[in-house]
Amino acid sequence: MRESSITCKYTTPIGEIMPAQRWIIHVDLDAFFASVEELRNPALRGKPIIVGGDPSSRGVVSSASYAARAYGVRSAMPVAQALRLCPQAILITPEHDEYEVRSRAVMDILHDVTPVVEQVSIDEAFLDVTGCERLWGPVETIGRMIQQRVMDEQELPVSLGIASSKLVAKIACGQGKPHGLVVVEAGKEAE
Repeated sequence: MRESSITCKYTTPIGEIMPAQRWIIHVDLDAFFASVEELRNPALRGKPIIVGGDPSSRGVVSSASYAARAYGVRSAMPVAQALRLCPQAILITPEHDEYEVRSRAVMDILHDVTPVVEQVSIDEAFLDVTGCERLWGPVETIGRMIQQRVMDEQELPVSLGIASSKLVAKIACGQGKPHGLVVVEAGKEAE
């Protein structure tokens, strides 16, 4: 019998290998419906936009541009109240078919990064990118890549929070809005 010349360079028993750091990314498209409306009509860029229902029939705000938010307009607010806060706002009836198309395109981008994508709404998702650093590099690089692809391919701003849990990733995402990226290292959640 021939003796093998192959030697193993790894000496750590399999059971002792450290597990990969868990990384969750919360992806949130910024002012999604309003951002899509700005794409559909570039003359709206930078203006206060309210996407929502008819104020005379108790319609609510589905989305508001950051220019409208500066006046206190928020999602789920009655449109009549929003228009009192920001009378110069441009009210737009939602175009759900267009939002669905854009959302699917963004979700396709996310699935290119990892197969573990949990879409939680039309404009939000959680990604488990644990171990994806081997393919894409550090998690911040993964986040920047996602932001760049969404901007390049869909022209939509997106905020990301990256942490070891969904809750912390979602909170981090909110801290970075708009179009931000916040990474919270494991063990530093209280900071």
